[in-house]
Amino acid sequence: MEPEILVIGATGKTGKRVAQRLEARGLAVRHGTRRSPIPFDWENPETWAASLNGIKTAYVAYSPDLAVPSAHGVIDAFVKAAEAAGLRRMVLLSERN
Repeated sequence: MEPEILVIGATGKTGKRVAQRLEARGLAVRHGTRRSPIPFDWENPETWAASLNGIKTAYVAYSPDLAVPSAHGVIDAFVKAAEAAGLRRMVLLSERN
């Protein structure tokens, strides 16, 4: 079964729990991390398209946090990439410290 849900930050505090709970329900999850089979790296936008390919829903843990001056530009670019890939639903968690 091809994953339809992307969990960015799947090894982090909340992302790990979200991924585990989705998988426990029998849902296929693509883990969005720098070390996953399809890597995702906030600092390398070239990784975003492959991570989003075929995905309909995403849980996004953004780190460092939205208070960082460059965050709005990064999130805006990611949302545009997600829309272009056909993503229909996104949940964004902004981390603090």
